[in-house]
Amino acid sequence: MAITKILYRNGGLRQAIDYITNPVKTAENLLTDYVHCDPGHAAQQMMDTKRALGKTAGRQCYHIIQSFKPDEITPELAHEIARQFATEHLPGYEAVIATHVDKAHIHSHIVFNSVNAVTGKMYHSTCENYYRQIRGVSDWLCKAHGLSIVLENDEKKAVSYAEWLPLFRAFPMPFLAITCLYCQYYRMIECFNADWP
Repeated sequence: MAITKILYRNGGLRQAIDYITNPVKTAENLLTDYVHCDPGHAAQQMMDTKRALGKTAGRQCYHIIQSFKPDEITPELAHEIARQFATEHLPGYEAVIATHVDKAHIHSHIVFNSVNAVTGKMYHSTCENYYRQIRGVSDWLCKAHGLSIVLENDEKKAVSYAEWLPLFRAFPMPFLAITCLYCQYYRMIECFNADWP
């Protein structure tokens, strides 16, 4: 099972690549790959692509993280899934892929240029393409490799910031108290359900 998320960065492209390729986290860079760019030069090559296409402003890169269930996957398979994900979802994008093994849960990082080197188009991330594309491709690859996937639930567990803010502004203190009680209750129910045979 892979839980995925996507982050964007308006700066710090080199720092993002340096973070994900940290040798301590990636088994001395054995679990690192470069797509359409070279080790040690990836950030510069991505910036060169942006300059050549006149797209240096705004988003510099995106960062996708796939976190896997502990003890369900090997580091090598997690890395292979991340490579397949990049091939399937990011054709034409310069990307750096690294799988971290420094935590109990193995997780892969993909930092990629916000500009496609082949088409010259900017990558756009929306809620719709997250569920349809990012999570869809990740789940498809997990199924193909015999891993579990996150199943949808009818119960709504979260609200967007846009839904939360008006409620908070109307009732800041009582709302916070109720929210905290709800979170504690929900965690207790989750723990109970997890331990129930």
